Order: sequence, then C-alpha cells, then structure tokens
Amino acid sequence: MIDFSSIAQACVKCGKCIPTCTIYQIHREEVTSPRGYLDLVGAYARGELTLDKLTKEYFESCFLCTTCVQACPSNLGVDVAIEQIRIDIAKQYGIAWYKRAYFFLLRHRKLMDMVFRVVAFVSPCIFKQRPGGNTLPFSKRVVFPFGKKSFLNTYSGLIPATTPKSQNLAHNKVAIFIGCLANYNYQNVGTSLLKILDKLGIDALVPKQECCGAPAFFTGDIASVLELIKRNIEYFESFIDEVDAILIPEATCAAMLMHDWENALKRDEQASTLIPRLHKLTSKMAMASQWLYHHTTLATLLESKSAQATPAKIDSSEVATITYHDPCHAKKVLKIHREPRALLAKSHRIIEMSEPDRCCGFGGVSMQSDRYKLTLQAGAPKAQMIASTQAQIVSAECSACRMQLTNSLAQAQVKTKFMHPLELIASDLDSCTLAPQL
Repeated sequence: MIDFSSIAQACVKCGKCIPTCTIYQIHREEVTSPRGYLDLVGAYARGELTLDKLTKEYFESCFLCTTCVQACPSNLGVDVAIEQIRIDIAKQYGIAWYKRAYFFLLRHRKLMDMVFRVVAFVSPCIFKQRPGGNTLPFSKRVVFPFGKKSFLNTYSGLIPATTPKSQNLAHNKVAIFIGCLANYNYQNVGTSLLKILDKLGIDALVPKQECCGAPAFFTGDIASVLELIKRNIEYFESFIDEVDAILIPEATCAAMLMHDWENALKRDEQASTLIPRLHKLTSKMAMASQWLYHHTTLATLLESKSAQATPAKIDSSEVATITYHDPCHAKKVLKIHREPRALLAKSHRIIEMSEPDRCCGFGGVSMQSDRYKLTLQAGAPKAQMIASTQAQIVSAECSACRMQLTNSLAQAQVKTKFMHPLELIASDLDSCTLAPQL
C-alpha cells in the first residue's frame, strides 16, 4: 500500500499538475487540486484530519483521470492515494444502497444477465429511443443502449477463424476479455473484434470471466474487487498457456487488469502468492488495438482495402472523417495512443481536436450518480472540441468514454457520431476482398 506520509512530503508544490486537473478546471479550489489532495492525505496520515463528510466530499470529487500523475515531475501517485482513502471512507460511511446493489450484480453474472434481459425488454416502453443510446424520462440525459442478449451469452468458448491461417503468422489463438459495457450495452465492439480476428485467420477464445472490478474499486468497495480479481485469476489460469494473448477492447478494463489489480491485491493477506500469479497473466494482456497493430498484418490489410475499395461511409455518400479521443486509462496509464490512430488512418482522414487527451469527465459510478453536474461541466468543453473539428465520427477505445461523450454531445446538440475503433476497422474490412493468407 502507498505510504501517505511519504507521498505527501514528496510533493514540492510546484503546481505543474494544476492547470490540466479535471476537477480544478471546473471549480478552481486549491483543496481539490492535486497538491491540495496530497496536503489532505498528509494531514490524514499524521492524525490531524478526520474523514468527516466534508473531507469525504473532497476526495469523492476527483475524476481519477491521472492527468496530474503525468504532469508531476516526480510522477507521484495521487490517484492511488485517493483510491486508498476512498476504501477507508467506504469502511467508515458505508456504500449507498444502489451502489451496493450494482456491485452485488457485478459479482453474480447470471443474475446480472437476467436483470439486463428484463431491462432490455421494458426499455422501449420506458426510455425514449435515440441514436447512440436512450434518453431518461423527463430528462435530456442519454444513457447506454440495452441489448437483448449480452456478448458473453452470444459467444463462448473457441471460435475458429474461417480465413486460412498464414504460415508466417506468429500468433494463432487469442482470448478476449470483453468488459461489462461492451458485454451488455455495446455488443458490437466484441462482435467487431471477432470479425477482425477472423479476417486475420486468428482463432478467438471467449472464456468464462467476471467483471474487472473497476466500478467497485473506484468507489472503495475493496471486498468486491478482491473477490472478482481472485475469480478471474482462476479462470485465466485455466487457459493462459493455450493462447498467445488476452485482448481487451476497453481502456478502463485494460488499465484495471494490467495496473490496478496489483494495487488492489496488495491489500489482500494472500498478496505474496496472488501477485506472482497475476504477473504471469498480465504478461500476455494487451489492449486490442495495440496488439493488433504490433503482432498482426491488420495494418497491411487495411492499406490493401483502402487501395481497392470504397472508403467507409456513414449515413451518406461522403467519406467519413474521424477525430480521436484519448481515454485517460489508455494514454495516461497504459501509454497507448498511437496504435489506434495508425490503424484508423489507413482508411480514414483523422482530424485532431485541440486537446485529444483531455479527460471526457466520465469519472466512474459515483461521479455519474452522485455528482452528475460535475460530469456535465467536464464534458461540455470536450463536446465543443469535437464539434470544432467538424468530423463526422469521434472514436475512442473505451465504452465508458463512449457513454460520457454521447451524453455530452447530445447536451451540446452536436451531431457527431461515436464509433469504437474496432467497429470502424471491422466495417472497413467488410468492404475488402482479402486474398487467402497462405
């Protein structure tokens, strides 16, 4: 676990973290700036600060975007400190009933499947249907769409590729960790990844899996997180030697598995045995676009498509233009931002917005439920940046960003459409006649 006293003392108050801090850009209060948070952390460690309701309000106002960590000359883990403080807050104050109910469903996949099937059945009667999502009754807020059948209930086990395998292909079989939003709400993300792998002649394994635990982790429910991590480790160990990689098409899930699982496990009494087991798994984990770019011929296939077929279209006869949003967990935590752009640029014209890596303002379950106004304020500038590019599509390898950006664009009445990069790539390949890879 992080040493609160050490990290607080290590901050030299240079202020480089402040200008781009997501919450500080909304309301300029020093107490909720990154160095303000570290002052509070230090006072808490010295016993000079109790976790009263005001302090709770401060620590729960952070978006955990890690922008401050990247700006800090010492790379101080402000996000990790706040995550640990939230665990103490949850123990002292408990967790709201609706969050506990949600985390309970995350721990019980079959029950979650049943709930989403019911919601999908009744949603046409309750929600106003619109492109990209649904609108809540008596509200302009756009929420995610509800599918009748989850990705994991549609696909499971080994899915052999129908395209002949290349003799020069180093990787022939990968597993997919889909993530809850792509599983229940944006199923086409996983379907698109399967299509891409099939075109490449790579077999796909859709194994049994649980939620990555991110919603509970960022809320402070460490017990739920540890339970989910341990289950997933056991599932992954059953197939890890059979696959070349575990592909994750969601930035938040990828960062959780590859970065935050270890931080969470440090709080478990079996950490000394669990963490080495985790390391064996993470050595094969990768975000989908990153792995596809570096380990397959996908870029070459897209170039071939661009040369022989009509470029992708959206709702018109015009060639689609794209602006790319960098999810915080992709660029700032995992340092992934070039690969999705490189793949998309093979078939599309990319128009960069002014601050592609500015946090979109999703912030997690607590921000979306308890501090929705803050998410609106954080999302509004992003919507304007997207609108300024006049691009037809905004893309990001993250369904949490998709949910937030779709709502932000709707609030600003910007008609730019959101598409996951894998959806765009799969569409591009569908229009391409590929020669057998012999």
